Amino acid sequence: MSGGVEVKNVPSLSSRWLAVTCAGLYLVVSAVVGVALLAAPRPDADQLDRDAPADVAERTEDGTGVTTTLTTHPPPAGFQHVQGPERMRTVIPVGWRVARGGAPGALRAADPSDSARFVGFGAAPAPSTDIGQTHAETESRFAERTTAYRRIELNRATYAGNPAVEWEYRHDDGTGTQHVRGLFWRVDGMEYFVFASAPESAWPRMRPVYDEMVAHSTP
Repeated sequence: MSGGVEVKNVPSLSSRWLAVTCAGLYLVVSAVVGVALLAAPRPDADQLDRDAPADVAERTEDGTGVTTTLTTHPPPAGFQHVQGPERMRTVIPVGWRVARGGAPGALRAADPSDSARFVGFGAAPAPSTDIGQTHAETESRFAERTTAYRRIELNRATYAGNPAVEWEYRHDDGTGTQHVRGLFWRVDGMEYFVFASAPESAWPRMRPVYDEMVAHSTP
């Protein structure tokens, strides 16, 4: 796939400052799975240049029941390929183990040395509403449920040519300030997502993990 994440401001449906709750920090795909990233827009649109998502390892049935392996690019140094639902592929740090994310279509993986540093990815059927509208409405529904939230951004985006939303926020998870950034995009009626979450003090080390996930996710 080619192209990057191109972002624009998403108008909020509310004047309230909104953040994300992940029901124990699970970030999942909009209202489809019931928990969403809650953030708010910057005043101005901006653009983020990202590397194109890379091809990833995939095994497929060729129609005769024979499983074949497709040619792939290796993961970046220190990362491993992982598979999610609905053809979802991305990368996570080596040694992080994938577990169910607490909602249909959601998976997560945590740093084995610090469970407060974790990532999530997955997919679920997309609702019929526009992706920006969907997430603005979802943030309003969940605004009351997040403690000490503070928006950083909620932007409409284009990811590898597909409609997308990128959200970032801070909130208090009961142990301190947690920083979360996530990307949601739609392909063929499905909504896919990746996100990364870490204590604010650890976010500078976590942001590169998020960037690699974005750069190497498909479809």
